[in-house]
Amino acid sequence: MIKILSLISVEMTLSYNIWQPCVNSKMKFVILYCLAALVTSTFFSTVQHATAESLSPPTGAQITVKIDKDRYNRGDIMIVSGEVKSVVTNVPLTIQILDPDNNLVHVEQILVAVDGRFSLPIKIEGPLWRIPGEYSLVVQYGFKHISAIANFQFEQTDIPTAGVFNVKDLSSGQNFDLNYTITGGRVNSVVIDPQDISLVVQIDSINSGMIHLQVPRLLLDAKKPGNADESFLVFVNDDEITSFREGTSDYGYRYLDIPIVNGDSKIEIIGTTVIPEFENISSFILVFAVGLVTVFTVLSKTRISLKSLNS
Repeated sequence: MIKILSLISVEMTLSYNIWQPCVNSKMKFVILYCLAALVTSTFFSTVQHATAESLSPPTGAQITVKIDKDRYNRGDIMIVSGEVKSVVTNVPLTIQILDPDNNLVHVEQILVAVDGRFSLPIKIEGPLWRIPGEYSLVVQYGFKHISAIANFQFEQTDIPTAGVFNVKDLSSGQNFDLNYTITGGRVNSVVIDPQDISLVVQIDSINSGMIHLQVPRLLLDAKKPGNADESFLVFVNDDEITSFREGTSDYGYRYLDIPIVNGDSKIEIIGTTVIPEFENISSFILVFAVGLVTVFTVLSKTRISLKSLNS
């Protein structure tokens, strides 16, 4: 810049010396004014160009990061990968995960590869993962300004609650243990309805979840002609659903997984057979007992008759 001003100054001097004999004082003033304007314009143009260059953003991101999903649950594996543009030997990459309240829930450091790439798995587990919502994964390499962020949703899942209900049929007096596990709510009661050939489960659901039922076949079953298993009919809040799943059943039990959502309160499972009524069993026992008494009476009389003949 100094050189430019010097050259312009020399040019001004030479021009002035050349034109001095030829022009009057008014013309000299005009020429000097034009040269001054040219110098000023050149100066400010140079300054603006230098300022624009100093404020230009970098041509590309110094570090990039991505994750394999946008939603995670407790127990999931998150795959983190990315690339550092300029690698410095033995400088670690720091990975931090912050919850919606900006609390640190995970931190670790790794070394990037020679080509700048990095990849690692992170398991979503531990007591710090408590709040559902949007989490931030922050990667930082060396200086604070060399960083990148990826956001994701953490969906807190309830820990399954297991229990056993003793189901009693009022008409027969028989009792059966029904095992269950539930997430997203709790089980209040389980009763059998012999008239509708159904099992009724009353629940309180506060979140989306699942209820798993181990139904004894002697309590409730569903059969096709020929004694093959038939699918149950399942109703939630009196609406039939088909999204339930039946696991591999065995000789003694049928296994059902039924999804629930917030607000569900009643689950009804309809089969084709329920426990035999106690009246039928009592009648069978009574007939059997009368038969035994009759047999013993006949045998006793026969023995008495044989003794009389022998004497």
